[in-house]
Amino acid sequence: MASLKTEVVEFLFNKYWDERSSTLRKTLMSLDEVADAIRQTNVGRPKKLKANNPANFMKDLLRGANASKNWPASVAARRFMGVQRTGDGECFEFVPYEPGQTEPFPDKFPIHSGATRFAVQSLSLPLATKTLGRSDETWLIQTAVNLRVVETHFSVAPAFPLLEVSHLQMGIKLRSTEIDALFLGKVGDWKNPTSVLITCEAKQAKDRFIESQVINQVQAAFATADVDTVVPIGLRAVKGVGFYLVEFEAVRRPQAEHLKELRVASDAIYELRPAVNGI
Repeated sequence: MASLKTEVVEFLFNKYWDERSSTLRKTLMSLDEVADAIRQTNVGRPKKLKANNPANFMKDLLRGANASKNWPASVAARRFMGVQRTGDGECFEFVPYEPGQTEPFPDKFPIHSGATRFAVQSLSLPLATKTLGRSDETWLIQTAVNLRVVETHFSVAPAFPLLEVSHLQMGIKLRSTEIDALFLGKVGDWKNPTSVLITCEAKQAKDRFIESQVINQVQAAFATADVDTVVPIGLRAVKGVGFYLVEFEAVRRPQAEHLKELRVASDAIYELRPAVNGI
């Protein structure tokens, strides 16, 4: 119920907004503060917003194409957006617009319809599996892994050349983020290759890539593995077609802590032939 969440965000912003100096006295909102704000804004209204799971508050609010419309107009007028924060009891943070930004949550990485297209066979998926097709991220990742879409990308359209790509795990829940899929890449000399990690964020066709989520994945990968390079990618369903895969510029360990922005290094559309249910 996005409209109710809109009221909660506005309540918190107004609580800490200093009209005299036009600044926020506090920008980082904790899980407890969000839960308390939900309870306070619930008072006197027939429809209630549940306060027992504030960890998903921003994730649900930012999901889909209407994220900017669901953000309070009064907060947008003061040129503040919100970024999900996780770990240490944090929920989200009010962040000022970047120069030139015109809406709270622009789609910075839309599907590039002019991207090069490659055909990927889907005949190897069992018929029984295809009939269970859904549109959720788990199904998208499972299909991409089974059809080796990521491996195909780094074979035919990579910005970061690899000697080898291996899928490690799906649905990795870490303290500060969740990585939809993680891959191990090998680079350098064939006899003595170096390891890099590839983090993957999956999105349904109606959802956009959220830059802060991808950055959180990169930082979490460095925190949990002894590698010097992480290559972040995004995998988004193209309804009735297949996948749009965007490869962002590789991130070196010294860059990770202060990483604020992603740049597209390569992208492509991978057409599933024949089409697969849910995608």
